[in-house]
Amino acid sequence: MLRFPLPPSLPIPLHVAAPEGVALVTWAFAGLEAGASGGPVCLLALDAAGMAVGETLTLATHFRDITVLSEPASADALSAAERTLLARALLSSGAAGLPLLGRLFTLVEAAVTALPVAEDAPDLAEEAGGWTLGGTAIPHGLLFRTRAGWGCARVARAALGFKSHPRQRLTLDPVWGAAPEGLPERSFALHAHGFTALTTWAS
Repeated sequence: MLRFPLPPSLPIPLHVAAPEGVALVTWAFAGLEAGASGGPVCLLALDAAGMAVGETLTLATHFRDITVLSEPASADALSAAERTLLARALLSSGAAGLPLLGRLFTLVEAAVTALPVAEDAPDLAEEAGGWTLGGTAIPHGLLFRTRAGWGCARVARAALGFKSHPRQRLTLDPVWGAAPEGLPERSFALHAHGFTALTTWAS
């Protein structure tokens, strides 16, 4: 994850031009509101396992390429507002972003936990040893917290039924963290361009 001052041109990140093997997973702008301390910044979530601290990154944007130096940062380098923006960006980053969500989860766990659940949110239930999800919007992944901790899984298959109301029986492929067992305390349906905090209930 890289954090750097945002130039006045507000360049929209497109992809990493260099070095090779580094991919841009998602990004967020922070500090744009009036009175924000520290000025506007850009947060980049990168798939960059082989990138060394102190290495220069070239970011292609809609305006021009910009150069960013990767520097070591303290654990509290991100403000609470920045962690919330990064959490929302990671949860909305698509199926390719699931592994990176796991690697950066300690940064955003508190922000994810604080995300509200809408009154009309779909529900996740435990039925016959598996999980079912209300509604017809099929997610690509689930983020959940059980007694064993947080975990994330891809949705390998969703069998949609309409007995009393639309409901999906999910087949899950674990990606990281706790196994999808038991009724989760918190859960999120992850979609290509967004996410939904779910309610949970026992059948």
